[in-house]
Parts: sequence; C-alpha cells; structure tokens
Amino acid sequence: MNTGNVAPRERAAAAPAVRAATPWLRFAVLYAVLCLMGVETFLISPLLPTIASDLGASTQTTATVVTAYVLTYAIVGPFVGARSDRAPRRVFVTAGLGLFLIGNLLCGLAPGIGLLIAARALTGLGGAIAAPAMWAYFAEMARPMHRGKAIGLGAASYALGQVLGVPVGATVAHAANWRWNFFAVAAGLVLIVPIIAWRLSGPRPEGHASLSGSFRIWRSRSIRSALLATALLQGGRLGTYTYAGALLTQRFGLSVGQLGLVGMVVGAASLIGSMLAGPLLDRTHRFGNANGWLAAAWAVLFSVAVAVASLSNHFVLSVTALAVWFVAGGAFYTTQQTYLSSAEPRQRASTVSWNNAMENAGVAAATSLLGLFPLGGPAFTAAAAGLGLGAAAISTTRALTRSHAFEQASR
Repeated sequence: MNTGNVAPRERAAAAPAVRAATPWLRFAVLYAVLCLMGVETFLISPLLPTIASDLGASTQTTATVVTAYVLTYAIVGPFVGARSDRAPRRVFVTAGLGLFLIGNLLCGLAPGIGLLIAARALTGLGGAIAAPAMWAYFAEMARPMHRGKAIGLGAASYALGQVLGVPVGATVAHAANWRWNFFAVAAGLVLIVPIIAWRLSGPRPEGHASLSGSFRIWRSRSIRSALLATALLQGGRLGTYTYAGALLTQRFGLSVGQLGLVGMVVGAASLIGSMLAGPLLDRTHRFGNANGWLAAAWAVLFSVAVAVASLSNHFVLSVTALAVWFVAGGAFYTTQQTYLSSAEPRQRASTVSWNNAMENAGVAAATSLLGLFPLGGPAFTAAAAGLGLGAAAISTTRALTRSHAFEQASR
C-alpha cells in the first residue's frame, strides 16, 4: 500500500463521513470534556505540597502522581488507538470517560500515596482510550472547510482547562480539601457521559486497523515526518517550560504567586494560538501542502521566542516572548492535530494516539537534554531553539514533498 501521498486517498475515504452540516452542538459536549481534562491535568501542580503532607509522602514521591498519568497515556495510547478505529467513536469515548470518572473518584478517596498513584494511572488509561476517538470524531464529522476550526476549538478548550486548572485547584483546596478537586471533575463527567452515550452518533469508522497496523502508519513518509516534528517542537515547548519557573525566579526573583500568574499567561497564550490556527487552516485547506508550511512557520516563531525568553534580562520582554512561544506552540499543536487526524482516514485514532505518544516522548527527552546545560545559558538556549528549528526543517521538507506530489498528480 502506498502511503507516501495521502491527500487524494484522504479525500476519497473521508467523503462518506462528511455531513451536510458540522454538528457543533455535539462537538460542544466534547469540548466541555476536553476542558475538564485540561483542568484535571493541571490542578495537581499547586496541590503537590498539600497532598504530600496529608498522605505523609515526600514531594518527590507525590510527583509520581503526575508521571503515572503521563506514562500510562503515552504507552497505552497507540495500542488502544488501533482498536478504536474498528468501533463507533461513541463506544471508546464513553468507555474511556467512564474510566476517567472512576479514576478521579478513586483519587479523591485514596487513603495513601500508592493508591493515589494507581488511581492516576487508571485516569491516564481512560484519557488514552477516550481522547484519540474524540479527535477522530472531530475530523470525521466536520465539513472539510470547518475541520481546522473544529480541532482548533478542541485544542483551545483543553488549553482553557489548563488556564483554569492551577487557580481552581488552589481555590478548592483552600476552601475545602484537595480531594474535592477530583470529586468535582467526576461530578462534571457524571453529567456529560450519559449525554455522549446517548447523542454521539456518527458513521462507523471505515478502518480495519490491527495492533500491527498501528505501526504501519510509520511507513508513510509524510506521517512519519509530522510525528517527528511533533516530538521536537513539543519537546522544545514543554521541556523548556519545565525550567521556566526556576529561570524566572533566578533572574527576576519571582514569588510562587507570581509564577502562578505567569502560568495563567502561558495557558491563555496556548488558547490564543489554537484559536488562531484553526480558521487559518480552514482558509488554506484546499492547498495540500499548506499544513506543512504553516507548521514550519509556527516552529520558526517558537524558536525565536524561546531564544529571546531564555536570554533576555528584561522582565517584560522575557514574559512577552514566553507568551509568544506558547502562542506558536498552541498553533503548531492544532496544525499537527488537524493534519494527522485526516492523513490516514482508516486509522485516525491510531495516528492521533501516536502523535500524543511522540509529544510525551519528546518532552521527556528534551527535559533530560536541557538539564545537561547551565540554566538560561547559550548552550541551553541553543538546544531549546534548535529543537524548534529541527521541527521547522522537517515540516518544510514535508511541505516540499507534498508540493511535488501534487504537481505530479496534476500532470
């Protein structure tokens, strides 16, 4: 099977799934879920000291609560995605969110750190089952001229949850108890999951993906390059941000509260980037190589911004550059998610799962790499910017390759 040039096949395979109108009301329910997922992921950060004290564990051990979610999601995602492409999207969305709900209830009830870590792993499993099916549903059900907007609003909803996660987590913990954060997320899902089980209708996916078939998407040069670009750019974006708090504190003496405000700026910037990218993608969807060029442009903008933010000794300039870096990163994420959710219509969920797995792998590798260099020094900055430039180079190559393929097809 030739997977090098997927655009013509994408149009042919996707055509039966396109409806007369994009189901925005159904999408809105999924956007609410993605917002809750964003809140749930980011509310852990301000609660770590409180949870550690309450459960009698060290802060380092308690941080494993975050790792358990991410690793489970990254490892399980590609394998679950292969199965997801063989059943109606509603089945996997409902099942995954059911596990996500149960995981949050168990987090709130956990009497010790071991059970809390296990409950977070269960939550990660639920996310890995539900999220790829949701992204695939957006791509299948949106009209082609709305696909970028539909996926961009999904990314923006998740980013909004990230913005709200830190202040919501801190406020609820202060007013009641850290456990009520997890109960609140579960309560929201109790209201939403029945609606999804009842109303999330759509055509059965056309794919017949097997477990081995999940790995066959790597044969496509275009998909392979997009996944590698995701690993580099997301590694640069989030791996560098791992050290941003320490860098800002070291350089400008920021307090914990001030760093929280910076975190809200970062989340808002990601939201703005996602909102910008969606309509832009819709305006250029008729050009088969536009996605690659846009990804390259966002990656270059990220590289410039991360270099300025890392090197600048001027507070306003540094924070402004940090915001631009996340605008570019949010836009890049939406651009990649839009392309990869449509590049192989018979394996949409599987492809998106690999994108998420490569994102997490990239963040882990980049965090380790950047930790080798003095914080905020020339080598640190060069490594961070270099990751973005690598993503730009790969995306440019993909765009040029697709341009050549379209020229050949039109002759």
